[in-house]
Amino acid sequence: MPRIIAALAIAAALIFGVFIIKNKITSRADSTSLIAEQIQNANQSSLQAYAQELQSLGAASDTSAVLLPTTSDIATGTDATLPPPSATDLLAQNILETYMNAKQSGVAVSSDVATQIADNVLSQPYQDSQTAKTYSAANLKIENSYSATDIVDYGNAVGKIISAPPAANEQFELNVFEAFANSGDETALSSLSLNIARYKKMVSSLLTVSVPQIFVNSDIGLINSLSEIVDSIQKMQNAPTDPVGAINATTEYETAAHNLVSALSAEKAIFLKENATFSSSQPGYILVK
Repeated sequence: MPRIIAALAIAAALIFGVFIIKNKITSRADSTSLIAEQIQNANQSSLQAYAQELQSLGAASDTSAVLLPTTSDIATGTDATLPPPSATDLLAQNILETYMNAKQSGVAVSSDVATQIADNVLSQPYQDSQTAKTYSAANLKIENSYSATDIVDYGNAVGKIISAPPAANEQFELNVFEAFANSGDETALSSLSLNIARYKKMVSSLLTVSVPQIFVNSDIGLINSLSEIVDSIQKMQNAPTDPVGAINATTEYETAAHNLVSALSAEKAIFLKENATFSSSQPGYILVK
């Protein structure tokens, strides 16, 4: 498999147990074999070559400078300010540390030992430090005193924002990621910028809406779920350098989408309780239909 597809396969098998790429089921055992093979290949050469093998998992290009000890065949980095490690960097670091422990203890890194190392690192969870921006009531324009008209105005404002049509060339985000996973073509991810921009605009627009007090909790849930969607799509777009984080992002996206549906359901319940009505031509109708 091409490098990036192999990296995605390892990441997905790590998280889901199996992953289907081009009708090929990649299992945990397949991922163990891929990592073990990389360890065996690197063991035949220098630590510098091993660092390059780790990078084939999709880890950041400065992984060797961050993780490897100073030796005669390693050129250490000089930049003291480095970004926090990604989920894939953490996986690579765990592989390296387990491998180094085996070498330093005098164990010959046979194919069996390499497989044990791979099994060990795949048994650990890997999460990166990037999280979605969260919002609270302090970020909202809250109306403590409001009327029935204010409730309808709120519904129309929110309805207009969330029903804004996508860009002409925009595709469903998970379809874009699937196309990338199947092909390994990094250019396929570029269109996700359109999705990110649309969801970010929703968040910024919702923050300008006057919110009747009874909608504060549901409005916060709506904004934060959209912020979580932004974060998960951004991580998917980083798949070439952080495949583990990208695969994690697909599950984060599903959670965010569920949270979005829950927030919209909460909004609908309040509109119905307050007997707010919208004609089919009004933007707020989408919230109660």
